[in-house]
Amino acid sequence: MHAISLRYRRFSLLLGAVVTACGSDTTLAPARFENVLDTTVLYALTGTPIGTPSGFDGVQAAPVRTDLNVAFDFAVDITPMGSLQLLPTGALGYFPEPGLLVSFRTFDLLVTAPLDGYVLDSALTVETGGVFVLRSRSSSDLCTNTGALPRYGKFHVLAIDAAQRNVTLEFLVNRNCGYRGLEPGLPDS
Repeated sequence: MHAISLRYRRFSLLLGAVVTACGSDTTLAPARFENVLDTTVLYALTGTPIGTPSGFDGVQAAPVRTDLNVAFDFAVDITPMGSLQLLPTGALGYFPEPGLLVSFRTFDLLVTAPLDGYVLDSALTVETGGVFVLRSRSSSDLCTNTGALPRYGKFHVLAIDAAQRNVTLEFLVNRNCGYRGLEPGLPDS
């Protein structure tokens, strides 16, 4: 009876350790980058000079020219009616991994990026004041011991200038690999 009881206790302790390890996210490296609010201007894919940035790279948290490479996660265009179109790279015939999600939360109240529901292969329309979330392509850039993971970010459309064919965005991108926390400062998740 004593041997069975001892085996049961060992098994229970082992099982508890496995459940604890699986229940917590031990795959993410400690956060190294603080989340910072920033703004940027992106130019429409159509009707603007080729040298203007129309895309956004969520891994580097920076605007990019879409004519130089495909290292971006979404691009913008402005419809003839003056609406902003967001185009994840899958909608442009590139990598179908980055995704966008229109949020009905305000920019300030959006504190954690959702895990799913992202649009990967079609355009989204967003008006001035709208908020959307980015899940970038997976990348091992600046990741330590975690492999290739996406970055998450939130964006607030501050202005759409149909005449100049550009959009001003307020954004916060969590540059820590796989972290979904979207508040300023050093994230804990």
